[in-house]
Amino acid sequence: MRKLLLVFIVALIFPFMISAKTYYDEYNTMNFKETLLSEGMEIENKDYVETDNQVIIYLFRGSGCGFCARLLSYLNSISTEYGKYFKVVSFEVWNDTRNSALLNKMPSVTNVAAQGVPYYIIGEKVFDGYNETYNQKIIDAIMDEYKNPTEDIFSKLEKSEKKANSGETDTFAIIFWNLIFIIIASGVNIYLNNKNKKEILEALEKNKVNNRNNDYKKKNNE
Repeated sequence: MRKLLLVFIVALIFPFMISAKTYYDEYNTMNFKETLLSEGMEIENKDYVETDNQVIIYLFRGSGCGFCARLLSYLNSISTEYGKYFKVVSFEVWNDTRNSALLNKMPSVTNVAAQGVPYYIIGEKVFDGYNETYNQKIIDAIMDEYKNPTEDIFSKLEKSEKKANSGETDTFAIIFWNLIFIIIASGVNIYLNNKNKKEILEALEKNKVNNRNNDYKKKNNE
């Protein structure tokens, strides 16, 4: 019975032993200056600083990727005029499997397939690839997001995954409570069986004693 109780307690606390899923900190990222340096560039805007008010450009890139380098060179060229409006969070995906897996998730919330890199997100605007015709669109996306902030893409992704996992959670809950019911039912059944067995043995012993007494009385009467 004690072992059964221990199993019951473990089953109760098991869901709370599962650590909550972290998100952003799981991935290796670089800021704008670090990303430029990784491609052998120095930032043109020497007064560039990052603030909480800047628009985040989420950039998925490959180390040594030519098109990624051209995009970074363009962002660098506008950093003097527009640097106060944006900052970069980059994810290198060619050598980092976790970042690569993250890139594969993004189309589920952006609705834009990732054909390769660079793949970058500015507010609700998503760009797949880079060429010079994107330049004004990039500036427009930065300024639109700066003036009218939208929901962060990672917040959307987290909500999407929670929704997708809710079915799994419901299934787990059903299995969990069924297991609890089985454990409790088994415990009650074992307890009742032991109790009945004890009562039967006591009744048999009592009957045996009565039979002995009756035999003793018979012998004395004779």
